[in-house]
Amino acid sequence: MEAKESNDVAMTFWEHLEELRRRIIIVAITIGIFTVVCLSFSKPIEKVIMFPLQTSMNTLIANAIETTLGSNGSIFGFLAVTLRAGSSSIDAVLMKVGPLEGIMAFLKLGVTAGILLALPIIIYQVWAFIFPALNREEKRFAVPLFLIIVAFFTIGAVFAYFIVVPVVLQFSAQLYPEMPNMWDLEKYLSLITKLILGFGIAFELPIVMAFLSRIGVINARGFREKQNYALLGICVMSALLTPADPWSMLLMAIPLFILYQLGIFFAYLVEKEQEVYG
Repeated sequence: MEAKESNDVAMTFWEHLEELRRRIIIVAITIGIFTVVCLSFSKPIEKVIMFPLQTSMNTLIANAIETTLGSNGSIFGFLAVTLRAGSSSIDAVLMKVGPLEGIMAFLKLGVTAGILLALPIIIYQVWAFIFPALNREEKRFAVPLFLIIVAFFTIGAVFAYFIVVPVVLQFSAQLYPEMPNMWDLEKYLSLITKLILGFGIAFELPIVMAFLSRIGVINARGFREKQNYALLGICVMSALLTPADPWSMLLMAIPLFILYQLGIFFAYLVEKEQEVYG
């Protein structure tokens, strides 16, 4: 078995190149298939995209309270009713500002949705290309790490879609109330895509910190001592990964700082694991 594993790993440069080419082709075909499927079912995807614009944050919170805590004869039920009573959809209209913008938005929507649906396969192909090069100890943690990476990205994307996007849209719509909210369709789609991908990537922070601890760049104590610098870096990162408004920056910066604390804990666990297994 070990000899077989050695033969699998000991590939020539051209064999590695061929393997990479094969996996790139698989990724391209997968994205193409999902894109065609998404373009064929553009109406459901359009409803998903329009959901943050048509649903207020109050309604989402009220639904969550009623689903998890109930709504009959309790203070939580009263809170849900109060939130729903004060809710309203965002007062904004999407418009196409050019003859080709509808087509471009349609294609962008299909390609973006296709990439998001194909993301698990894309991540798997990347992981499958790297996996044979890992030693036995690294392979033991490979599958759990892969699942954790996917889980954190998903949590970040869901957080952006259900919380950040509605808050940012509501905040923007309420500025300068004397002006009508006539929003460019393509820019609206770009905003949602940027927020979802940005938060998905940003939520990988604990994984990055654990990796840096694993390779000996910095330990948990070092992370704790540099929290002030980390907070500054998180604010800069939030400004780069989100639109330039204070609400979206705060909605990324606060969770990221919490994730930074989680990353310190992950780094501590990695150090303890290295002490046990050498």
